[in-house]
Amino acid sequence: MREFILLALKARTSPDFSFTELPKAGKMDLVCRTVSNTLWISHAIRKDTTLHIVMNGPRNPPKIISFYGEKLSKIETNDDEITIARIIKKALKKGIKLNLNEKKEVMPGVEIAKKAFETLIKEKIGSTQLVYLHPKGEDIRKAKFKEKVTFIFGDFIGLPKKTEKLLKRLEIKKISIGPKVLFASHCPIIVHNELDRRQNLKLSNI
Repeated sequence: MREFILLALKARTSPDFSFTELPKAGKMDLVCRTVSNTLWISHAIRKDTTLHIVMNGPRNPPKIISFYGEKLSKIETNDDEITIARIIKKALKKGIKLNLNEKKEVMPGVEIAKKAFETLIKEKIGSTQLVYLHPKGEDIRKAKFKEKVTFIFGDFIGLPKKTEKLLKRLEIKKISIGPKVLFASHCPIIVHNELDRRQNLKLSNI
């Protein structure tokens, strides 16, 4: 099982944004591309993958929108930015009145919660291997991963220093996906490629 957690510090947490101006909604276009690149492959969806988008922008943070590949069905062939933005907007509308740590289903495979990044990370400890994608981490090609692994990464801003201190305190390992700093939306593709290769090699040796 693969999970990804994107901390989108400026992503709008209220549904009052325009589909024609996604960059002005806290780089919502970046968020949508990350959803697409994490969950979709050619003519299919990754059923073994979950993505949590932690959104901390205005006007009602924090919000987490989670996409569960194993449950998604209705939008399998629609991975464009506008389609995904419509789902995010629908989720934010449904989540307006949520109290802290409450969650609600938006549609099969999509949930929204009013929950902080730190709370989500602490919930994951013990049930999955937590990894922080960082340019100064260990090379992903040399790292060892468990069957259940969760990759944490930031948007164009990165993670705040206090958040990085939390990850260090929790002994969450840094992993680098290459010598260049990539767009956040590209990171899941590189990770998937590495894990796909390992999985294919493992199956060929059976």
